Amino acid sequence: MGLSVIVTAYRSAETLLACVEQLRRDPDVAQILVADCSEAAPVLPVEVRRFPTPTDVPVMRWAMLPEVTEPVVACLEGRCVPEPGWGAAILAAHAMHPEAPAIGGAVGLAAGSGWLDAVVWFCEYAAYAPPLADAPAADISGAHLSYKTAALRGESELLRTGAWETLLHLRWRGIRTAPACIAFRNSMTAGDFARQRFHYGRGYAAARSGRRWMFAMMSPALPFLLTLRTASAARRARRMGAFLRCLPGIFLFHALWSVGELLGYCFGSSGTQHNY
Repeated sequence: MGLSVIVTAYRSAETLLACVEQLRRDPDVAQILVADCSEAAPVLPVEVRRFPTPTDVPVMRWAMLPEVTEPVVACLEGRCVPEPGWGAAILAAHAMHPEAPAIGGAVGLAAGSGWLDAVVWFCEYAAYAPPLADAPAADISGAHLSYKTAALRGESELLRTGAWETLLHLRWRGIRTAPACIAFRNSMTAGDFARQRFHYGRGYAAARSGRRWMFAMMSPALPFLLTLRTASAARRARRMGAFLRCLPGIFLFHALWSVGELLGYCFGSSGTQHNY
């Protein structure tokens, strides 16, 4: 059994190249599919499918699905680089759990990262910090996904709408995590990340159903709740010292997400595509 890998990228040429080169060295990776919507085309040793700037990540990701040839497909983002042995770990997890339609892996922080890089990582990926258990999960990281290809293609109607993977996972039972790990290398500025948190928070809220007025009323408490969740994840990963050093930035960017959520509940989507 081989592994297909879809890599979606935007303005991350250096890390994307490192990601692709590592995938090419991985003997268990049978197919590499790259989708990019940067203004300038990345120079890679594999073919790149180009999309307009900007294009949402799920739109690029699911557009590549018809080209997948292997029974397991992994989906990575272009700011992450897999560890050696990554492909074997993903395939082993799917072989061990044939009933699991989706298995997510860990997202670590690359060595040598600075303060802002760590803040971005804590906000986005601390909940998926290594070591990650081989266990059932309610949530898996959008930067490190893997699927049974047949299960993914069975949801083609939803995927054609460009839905984020979170809506897909809500339909399924048996989602799991696995110890396989990738390393996050930030390439966003503080301004880029501020805009990302705001717009993605608004998009998340706009896509939610249910008692929107109740969620809107709870939004002012979100920065505190999200920061407490991040602290819990940092404690599990034994990174409380780094968390405390990054705390002002973490709280600020969680607050920006919360403002976006509030606007999403009150006014819906902005109607504009955003990618960062």
